[in-house]
Parts: sequence; structure tokens; C-alpha cells
Amino acid sequence: MFKKVLYPIDFSEYTEEITSYAVSIAKKYDSELHLLHVIPNLNYFTPYESFLTPENLVAIERNIEKEIEKDFDKVVKKIDIPTKRIIRTGVTFVEIIDYIKEEGIDLVVMGTHGRSGIEHILIGSVAEKVVRKSPCPVLTIRPKGKLFEMP
Repeated sequence: MFKKVLYPIDFSEYTEEITSYAVSIAKKYDSELHLLHVIPNLNYFTPYESFLTPENLVAIERNIEKEIEKDFDKVVKKIDIPTKRIIRTGVTFVEIIDYIKEEGIDLVVMGTHGRSGIEHILIGSVAEKVVRKSPCPVLTIRPKGKLFEMP
């Protein structure tokens, strides 16, 4: 039923819990598990663009990718099924939707909480945007202990 399952991984404090759901579903359906992490485009977020040369931005992104690979290693060593690891740079929800379409993903499993506070207000909920724009079903997981709070 679900040949390809995508887990957009953010390495937040809830990663381990959400990972267990994604792995369980992938096992149950004998699916390919894709782990996608999106690095925000530094050009978009930095107010100091004029001080960062293209070469410096590339170097910074490479350093971030190295750190993300270490984070991937920590997560993947606990997973006992084959996974595909992907790192992209850009607007998170756009990259997730593009990846879903490119790879023919059948199901997305993602957490409802990653960012909080002012970041959430300014950037919005990635999960909410993915749910609205995804061409396939999206299973959102609210981590234990995270209660709904009225804005």
C-alpha cells in the first residue's frame, strides 16, 4: 500500500518519538523509508548578505551538512531497516512537497511540532503547509506531552 514513506526529519527534541512511528509504518508495509532534512536557505534568512560571499555561503552550508550527517548517523544507527538520507537547502515545506512529487512518495509521516514561539509565528507550521499542499496522505504525530494551546 505504501511503497515509499517520507519522514521529513528536523532533529528536534521529538525526533526519536516521531522516528519510531515512521519506522513502524515502513516495517508494516515493507516500505522504503526516506529521511529528508531541509537546511533553510541562508540567503533568505541572513540580514548580512553583503558580508557573505557566495564562497562563504557554500562553506557554511557544507559545515551544516557535515553536522546534519552526524545527526543522521545517530538516528539511523537505531533504525533496523534500510533508509535513504537526503539533505536539501531551501524553503522547508517547498522542498518537502517537491521531493514527494519527484520520488512518488506514498505517505508522509511528520511531527506537528518543531519550531516554537516567535519562529513558528514568523515562519508558520511546516506540517500545516505540507498537509495542505501534499499530493499524498500525511500522517502528523503530536508528541506526547505537547498539549494544544489556544493562540
